[in-house]
Amino acid sequence: MSAVVKKVSQAKRKDPLIDFASLATVGRQASKAARERALENGVSFTFAQNGMIKRRHPDGRTEIIRPMANNNDFPTLEQDLCRD
Repeated sequence: MSAVVKKVSQAKRKDPLIDFASLATVGRQASKAARERALENGVSFTFAQNGMIKRRHPDGRTEIIRPMANNNDFPTLEQDLCRD
């Protein structure tokens, strides 16, 4: 008995990680999906917003953990990825 193999075209695909705008978009989408999945599974997550470290709980409550020490400590995406 021979199996039929479906032929797939070989089109060159764009790599989403080529430029920083695409990488940032992929990162935002992945981050959003991870937050939604955490809440669906009853797990809280910690994030930074407006100079504060906060934790969001599955019940919708948001808790302020502490102020961030220095907002300028975070490198830009480009600086972080293009280290020598």
